[in-house]
Amino acid sequence: MRTRTITVNLIATLALSLTACSSDGNSDQADDAKTSTASTPAASTSASASAAKAGHYGSAQDIGDALAAAGLTVSKPEKESEKNYISEVGGTAYNFTVTDQAGKATHGTAGINMFPNAEALAAWIPLSKSFGGVAVTGDTWAVSLPTSAEGAREDSKRLAPKVAKALDGTVQQ
Repeated sequence: MRTRTITVNLIATLALSLTACSSDGNSDQADDAKTSTASTPAASTSASASAAKAGHYGSAQDIGDALAAAGLTVSKPEKESEKNYISEVGGTAYNFTVTDQAGKATHGTAGINMFPNAEALAAWIPLSKSFGGVAVTGDTWAVSLPTSAEGAREDSKRLAPKVAKALDGTVQQ
């Protein structure tokens, strides 16, 4: 576990170095998008719907809502308080559970990772794959499905295409 923590911290440092070189204009656009969707409930719903169609989600709850709208059962995303790669690059990680229509839950807790920019997400994908991860990614978000418990990886590989379809995302494994 200590070796894994050291490895993750080294990769996080590398990713921070890479993202520091990227343009800061993306954060202004994200702030503008958050501001425009917060005006009224009706405007928020239509703005969220159009953003979701484009594969962009402004919050972990938006992702959970989209999964629920697609017929999956999800728990409320809970913000992770422990420092991790996502927080090191300026993002936020959430834990939740997801069950498909057949009632088959994945073995373990899934995660919703909200990255500050596409570069930080791009740096995370090979890291996730190196640990045998199964995830679905979008523009600046990832749904990381469980893989460590017995049977979890197989369940997550089965569930990933359903999650990808619901979120207009890409399966990464």
